[in-house]
Amino acid sequence: MKDDQRKNAVPWTMLLKFGAAFGLLGLLSLVLEHWGDLYMSRLSAFVAAQGSLAPLLFIGLNALLTMLLVPQVLFTVAAGALFGWKLGTAYASVGMTIGAVGAFLLARYGVRDRLCARFADHPVYRRMLGLSRVHPLHLISLSRVIPVLPFPVTSYLLGITEVRSLPYALLSWACMLPETVFLASGGHLLISGLHGRASVEAAVALGAAGVAVALVVHRIRKRLFAEEAPPKE
Repeated sequence: MKDDQRKNAVPWTMLLKFGAAFGLLGLLSLVLEHWGDLYMSRLSAFVAAQGSLAPLLFIGLNALLTMLLVPQVLFTVAAGALFGWKLGTAYASVGMTIGAVGAFLLARYGVRDRLCARFADHPVYRRMLGLSRVHPLHLISLSRVIPVLPFPVTSYLLGITEVRSLPYALLSWACMLPETVFLASGGHLLISGLHGRASVEAAVALGAAGVAVALVVHRIRKRLFAEEAPPKE
C-alpha cells in the first residue's frame, strides 16, 4: 500500500521548487522594475543589444555555473525572462547539457578517485552505482527528472558510475527538456505580465510542459517500483 502511494504521489518537492523560483524571480522583477528605475526593462534592452554575443555568453555562463554546483532553477527562469520562452528554452537547455556533460567527464577522467573516496559510503551513491549496472538508462532518466541530490551534484556522481557517456548526454538533454520549457515559459510569463502583455503561447507551453513533467515522473516511478517489487506468490 505504501509503495502504491509513493508510486502515485505528486512530486511536491519539485512543485515547491518551481513555485519558489517563480515567486522569487517575480518579486525581484517587480521590485527592480517599479522601484529600481525600470531595471528589468533596461536589462532586457541591454541583452538584446548584444546581438549574437548574448546567447553565447549566457550558454557559457550557464554551463560553467552548472559545473560549479550552482542550482539551475532560477537561471532557467531568467533565460525565459531575458530571451523569451522559445529561445530561453533553447539556450538554457544547451547550457545545462554542456555543463552536465562537462561535470560528468571531469568526474570520470579528472577527479574520479577523489569523488569515489568522498562518496564511497554515501547511500545515494551506492544505490546509483547498483542501478548503473542493471538499469543505466532508467538511472539517467530518473536522476534528470526527480534527482534526490541537487542536479549538478548528480552529474558528478553519475560520472563515477558505470553509465556510458553518449546515453548520458542524450538522455540528460531529453529528460531535462520538459522542465526547461516549463521554467523558461514561466519566466517569460512573469516578465511579460509585468508589462501587461502576457503571452498566450507561453502559457500553453507552460501547461503542456507541466503535464509532460508530471507524466514522465509518474511513468518512471511506476516502472521503477514495478521492477523493484517482489514477485507475488
